[in-house]
Amino acid sequence: MTHTDLLTKIKNAPHVDFGNLFGESINLFQKVFLQGLLLQILTVAISYGISMLVMLPFSLGGAFIDYNDINSYSDEEVGIVAIITMFFLYLIITVVMAVVNFALQAAFYRIVRMKDRNKRSELGVGFGMFIKKQHIKKVLILSMAQIGIAVVAMLFFILPLFFVLVPLQFAVIIFAFNPELSVNDILKAAFAIGTKKWGITFGACIIIGFLALVVGVMACFVGVYATVSIVYLPAYLVYKEVVGFTEDEDLIAQIGV
Repeated sequence: MTHTDLLTKIKNAPHVDFGNLFGESINLFQKVFLQGLLLQILTVAISYGISMLVMLPFSLGGAFIDYNDINSYSDEEVGIVAIITMFFLYLIITVVMAVVNFALQAAFYRIVRMKDRNKRSELGVGFGMFIKKQHIKKVLILSMAQIGIAVVAMLFFILPLFFVLVPLQFAVIIFAFNPELSVNDILKAAFAIGTKKWGITFGACIIIGFLALVVGVMACFVGVYATVSIVYLPAYLVYKEVVGFTEDEDLIAQIGV
């Protein structure tokens, strides 16, 4: 799908009924429950692994420090070095985790689409599908753009952040199903659909997320990991209603029927 086609469909977007969106989100979650749980497990495991991988050399380095030599430096100098070191370590962890989270979420949406079509598997579709050479550069740029936009929104107090959260989530979805588009085209389309369908998407995510949290807490908090992924589904269903999918048409075009 071209960028022009995408914007045209968004411009002519049909009305999305909140009741239908809520019900379809619950029904779809029943199909992707296990995949949603796996997404959370992978996110937590990779986050912990990356943090340990980055911080462990720094921690072990203390065993090789000559503390007599340290005494030759002032407390201020040692403090500055420690602050700079921790800043760069935190920056590395933030960047890597942003890339991994973006790639995992994009892959999750492709898995959601597969389950939505009642397919058990699909060639090339999996959680690692976007952590590959042909996609990783674009994933890096998009994830950094997400962080940058969120930070700028926070600088203008908290309310703008709530606004940009919806378009930023649509950026993940648009990339997932249109990875051939440029970063600029993906962000333009994401803000177009995010602005047009902000109210219903944000409202559905808040209500469904609250219910998921309540159910998770009732399951001794551990259940939150099993239910939290439902908050990703309203945006997918809005995209499905507004833009739609063309897998069957694309397949027919490829075989020339």
